[in-house]
Amino acid sequence: MHTISVRPGEEKALASRLKSLVTEEDRPVAFITGSGISLGAIDGVASIIDKMRASLGDPDEIAEFDRQVTGPGFGEKYQQAALFLEQYRGQDRLNYIIRLAVLTACPGMTQEQRVALARRNDEKALKDVERDASLWKLTPAVEALGGILHLLPEERRGPVITTNFDPLLEIAVRKAGARANPQYIDLDGEVSRGEDPDAVDIVHVHGFWRSGDTLHTVSQLQKQRPQLDGSLRESLRDHTVVVIGYSGWDDAFSRSLRARVGEKNMVGMDLIWCSYEALTEESFGSGLLSELSDAPRRSFYHGVDANRLFPQVLNSSLDTLQCPLGWTRIVPSVISDPAREPSAERVVAFFDGAEPDWALAVDPRIPKLSTVTRLTEAVGTCIDGRSDKRIVAAVGPMGEGKTMALRQAAVDVLAAHPDTTVYWRDAGAPVDPEAILAVPSRPGRRMLLVSDDGALVVDGLRDLMRACRARDRSDVFVLLAAQEREWRSHRAWPLLGEFTRTVSSHGLTDDDGALLVAAWEDLGVLGELAHTPARERVSQLVRLSAESLGQRKDSSLVGAMLQLRYGPLLSAHVEEMLLRLDGYPPVGSGTLRESFLMIALLHGAFNPANPKSRPLTERILARALDLNAADVDMTVKDPLGKEAAVSGHGDHLWVRHLSIAEAALRLSRQQRPDELSVLIGKLVTAAVSLSAATARLDEDLYAVAYLSGRLQEPEEAVVAAEAATRAAPTRLSYRTSHITTLRVAGRPAEGLRVAERTSRELATMADLESKFGFLTEWGTSASQAGHPESNVLLTALALGVSTTERQVVSALLSIAVPLTTLHENTSDPVHLDAVRGVVGLVGSRKGDSQTKQTKLYLARHNSYISDRGQQPLYGDDAWNALQAAVDKLTPTADAALTPVLSTAKKSVRPGRKQLL
Repeated sequence: MHTISVRPGEEKALASRLKSLVTEEDRPVAFITGSGISLGAIDGVASIIDKMRASLGDPDEIAEFDRQVTGPGFGEKYQQAALFLEQYRGQDRLNYIIRLAVLTACPGMTQEQRVALARRNDEKALKDVERDASLWKLTPAVEALGGILHLLPEERRGPVITTNFDPLLEIAVRKAGARANPQYIDLDGEVSRGEDPDAVDIVHVHGFWRSGDTLHTVSQLQKQRPQLDGSLRESLRDHTVVVIGYSGWDDAFSRSLRARVGEKNMVGMDLIWCSYEALTEESFGSGLLSELSDAPRRSFYHGVDANRLFPQVLNSSLDTLQCPLGWTRIVPSVISDPAREPSAERVVAFFDGAEPDWALAVDPRIPKLSTVTRLTEAVGTCIDGRSDKRIVAAVGPMGEGKTMALRQAAVDVLAAHPDTTVYWRDAGAPVDPEAILAVPSRPGRRMLLVSDDGALVVDGLRDLMRACRARDRSDVFVLLAAQEREWRSHRAWPLLGEFTRTVSSHGLTDDDGALLVAAWEDLGVLGELAHTPARERVSQLVRLSAESLGQRKDSSLVGAMLQLRYGPLLSAHVEEMLLRLDGYPPVGSGTLRESFLMIALLHGAFNPANPKSRPLTERILARALDLNAADVDMTVKDPLGKEAAVSGHGDHLWVRHLSIAEAALRLSRQQRPDELSVLIGKLVTAAVSLSAATARLDEDLYAVAYLSGRLQEPEEAVVAAEAATRAAPTRLSYRTSHITTLRVAGRPAEGLRVAERTSRELATMADLESKFGFLTEWGTSASQAGHPESNVLLTALALGVSTTERQVVSALLSIAVPLTTLHENTSDPVHLDAVRGVVGLVGSRKGDSQTKQTKLYLARHNSYISDRGQQPLYGDDAWNALQAAVDKLTPTADAALTPVLSTAKKSVRPGRKQLL
């Protein structure tokens, strides 16, 4: 007796494998089907035998039919019945019986209509009926298989080979939204690829219901078919072939299939055989299954109900494949892969500030803090209908662990709500309402969109929420995390407030602190915290986290962890990291170390109180390193993320914590004194060149082009200013920044030389609207160099070109400083009267010009004239007093001022009357 060499799988395993074939694998998939998938819509074998018998009519012939049709099974009986009918009535009668049997799947037609249509045998009329999908009843198996075939991309969609005569698969494919390319072979022929590559090839190897002959008898089915035999080899080469609803009669097609399976080494075909009946040892004792059981790369499954299996596979595949562009479906295979279980080093790196991934999000060594619980509960109330909100937002400072909390909460939502499909927004992808809502709603299902850097997609989320409301889509929810500063600057509160429940992500609770300290203890990475008594460790962590909130470092959790675990050893930790970065391959025209230091330079210069302050962006870094912008993620962000050095927020690049950035910059100055100067030059040149290329000075470009104004080291600021001037020598504002940085660096004489050279080239400058700033800065440098009279004259010129109220007030307050100096030096009342004019002109102005700083300077000048028994001057008296002081100083002006004095108007009054 044949010994069974296979252990058949169950339907559950098969469903998982088929879903994997549809959604994950690269291998093409072909299907072989038989009457088992259409049973219930089309008459089964027993019913067709009855129709053959009834079509005879003559009692004697019926009796003879009963004597001859006595096979042990329905397969044998069917072939005997078909042979009898062919001998007594001919092939046309067999074809008619099949047409009538197929038309039973049209419940929208009466029996009389079906009989009449079958007898007419008008192929055009039959084709018209076939095209009207509303007339046909499809089994769940056939309808779902049509959907699966539609989902398979063209390059992975093999043929469907069927022994059925009916058009139900074609109808199902069209109903799913695809096109069908039916082929039928009644004697011999080839399985071929249709001319339309997007169409589904459906090959009827026993004939088709409305054209040609249908094959039924032993002689017909077992006749050699060499063309079919050869074409099967090519059509199924390197395919996974799924056989379902097919009993495997002993015919030419089955023999060809057996041969193809046996040619594994040549054809490369994998076979999946599905059986509705249980497969036992006897099932493999003889016949087709006996031969297939010894073939390579074959799998058997039993207890398979196609009407249950295919809908399940389709639904689970839809969840994965119907994914909006720019989003990734989060499924167990994405978040849990034993082969990718993080090492202890990776877990420790997370606590050092490394960016989290899904493997870390489910790692039990990383605790779930209270934010995760609050996010999960908030999403649950929305999904369950206990809240009218549709968005849950974790908002807090950078470095508070929001990204990890977001991932952990998404995993928990997925576990608690199996009816919810979770999508993660790909980095940089927009929120496209049309793409998202193209995923159809399904009864009992929910969609949760999860996004980090949520502030960057506020406008898209608003449009999505409005579209959901307009289209009555109550199945779409959003979970996001956002930096508080960006959330505010992108106006998220007014734009999304009505849809959003906000979960604050600030600081640590005592329980959070206990979980973190316990995790460090388990990993053996308490570091410097080990010197603190055990009972004080948690309170120290929570206290440090709270103390850093709102400070410039802007990341309490990461900062507290680094400070406690490394303390004074942080510099050594950063030094080791810099050494590792030196070992990486080159990055464009630079190194990974240099890339990191460029990011650190902008992070160290960042000031959240300055609205024009920005971190480094990917495009500027790419230009500075001569990289393609698309390569920054792979060559810079990924390795620096793994080193716990850098995190990306949208297009912005940040060092994981300010203390790391400051330590790295300090070490660079010590180890390689010229390194930062070179990098500053590259960065500024890159920003200026990008601005010229785009004819725009976007916020990120502005922040780097004018980096000189934000660098703390004066000499480095000078380097930045010089680089901008070299890159754009005709931009007046860059010249002005150069003068400023030289003054701040204690080199006013050099600044004056730059100003004087610029004054001679003023006519060539591209941005003469910056003339006000140039004149006032030149004047301030002149005063610092000991020339207050030049400051008065230059600031008076700036007054004359003022175009805003703010500029007028600024110039007036500035000119009073050198006028005061001149009065103190000379006691000339003309200078004191001019100061009185300034006090009156500024003091009489209202509105935005009266800032806190304005009031402070004004009080000083007012105090000066009051101490000398004088009162302010107003109106024309004030302007005339200023003019008198300028007129007195003009004849003795330094020769360096001649280029600007000779071309300027003589009046100090602004040109616009509303500014007087």
